[in-house]
Amino acid sequence: MQTKSRRQRIATAASLAALRLGRHYADGAPPIFIVGSGRSGNTLVRRVLMASGAIYIPPETYVLGEIIEIWPRTALLPWRERVWLFCAYFEKHPEFSTFGLTNLDAFAARAADFSATHRTLRRLIDAFYAHLASAQGAPIKRWGDKTPYNTHHLPAIGALYPEAKYLWLVRDGRDVSLSYVEAGLYPDLASAAARWTRANRACMTFARRGLNIRQQSYEDLVTAPEAAFADLFHWAGLEFTPDMLTIMPGPMGDVEQRHHHENVRHPISAASAGRWRDQLNPAELSTLPGAFWQMMRDLGYKTEDTQT
Repeated sequence: MQTKSRRQRIATAASLAALRLGRHYADGAPPIFIVGSGRSGNTLVRRVLMASGAIYIPPETYVLGEIIEIWPRTALLPWRERVWLFCAYFEKHPEFSTFGLTNLDAFAARAADFSATHRTLRRLIDAFYAHLASAQGAPIKRWGDKTPYNTHHLPAIGALYPEAKYLWLVRDGRDVSLSYVEAGLYPDLASAAARWTRANRACMTFARRGLNIRQQSYEDLVTAPEAAFADLFHWAGLEFTPDMLTIMPGPMGDVEQRHHHENVRHPISAASAGRWRDQLNPAELSTLPGAFWQMMRDLGYKTEDTQT
């Protein structure tokens, strides 16, 4: 217990140093953005990456992309008010509780005191992730983000972070649509399928920008996890060991609070891959729009046996 407490004190001290400077994490490695449709293994990948102890990925941030897009319009505001606005976007979002924080007052107070040369959005974002990591006693080495909603803002994120690594998770849209509806996140298959289609179209367009974007199959992650994650970690510049597939890296916020993340607590299994075959009938599949089936084909999924 003493060793753990000492590690937490060291992590907190390092976090506060990074926060005061508003800089990147110590190793200089670029952030990783996990993008794509929800229900595609995003939280699973977050868990395994965090098990390395070399990267911190908070619960979904939701508003980061929106902040990046509106930031130029705040240019005439004093720096302190820009910091307050930044914090308000996060605090006022219904999912703020998943961060495990009461508020961002301490962060805002420190960020408001950034020196003039450090008063940039990137410095502010880097310091914000350092603050979230510190609150969890996590190692301060590198940060990542796992927010499917970022697919609405990929051009803006890519412009601000052209050196980042982008992991585009792809899963059979029939399984994703079923999972969305079962989780209560969408009212019907057609609307869930439309969200899956839009998210993957955005990622496909974004991939043409020539940035460091890796398309990763969910099915590969759950059917051959050791090989798939070893390859993914190599791309990410992280060291992989097989025990990371079973480690729970401490509290994850949204995993504990949101029932639709419950499976992330369980061992990796391929049981949910192709589950649509037993759960969806031809009439239900017929409600899925043509654009959905075209995206399925574009991503390499066979549709001849289900498309009507």
